[in-house]
Amino acid sequence: MRIAVVGAAGRTGHLVTALALAAGHTVTAVVRDPARLPAFPYGTPLTARADVTEPGSLHDPLSGQDAVVAALGTTGRRATTVFSDGARELTAAARTGGARHLLMMSSAGLDTSRLPYAQRLVTRLVVDRLYREIHHDLARMEAVLTGSDTAWTVVRVPMLKDGPPSAGPQVSYDRPLPRAGTATRATVARWIVDHLDDPATFRRLVHLADD
Repeated sequence: MRIAVVGAAGRTGHLVTALALAAGHTVTAVVRDPARLPAFPYGTPLTARADVTEPGSLHDPLSGQDAVVAALGTTGRRATTVFSDGARELTAAARTGGARHLLMMSSAGLDTSRLPYAQRLVTRLVVDRLYREIHHDLARMEAVLTGSDTAWTVVRVPMLKDGPPSAGPQVSYDRPLPRAGTATRATVARWIVDHLDDPATFRRLVHLADD
């Protein structure tokens, strides 16, 4: 497959790129600064410079791709529109370029309804206050995707950490996990690469966490 990874210089995007190359896909690493891309152990991706906040900059890099993975991020916890603006640019470019599948990451913190009471309380009093502005924009991002005609998949993850992939991650479609403490970036990257062309994930919220 032809894969574009938007945000390939980030910690999760780098892992997605590396695993996609190892699986034999043709990968385009889409980054704001190609000079920031590290080396990859299983090949060298094509590179393209683009910024999701620059209207139209994604159209050429996403043209002719089979799937697009967006591993967007932001620094700090201030109010942001990078996720929702990025979703608008990504859906427009994916539609114009013919990409069959768009995968984006979001936060498990947007729905804590199935968590035990004590964990819900901590989430509401601590996590929601710290990441409120980011969560607001992630919710706007998901609304943009839902309102589009794109075959999207949103991967909702809990707190991310470094480490090896889980041998048997928890996965739930369209319902939050009752127990989701953390997920390694490697777990998330592996799941994404394994489901790049899985129609069962199209237009679904996938909740993912380590076992």
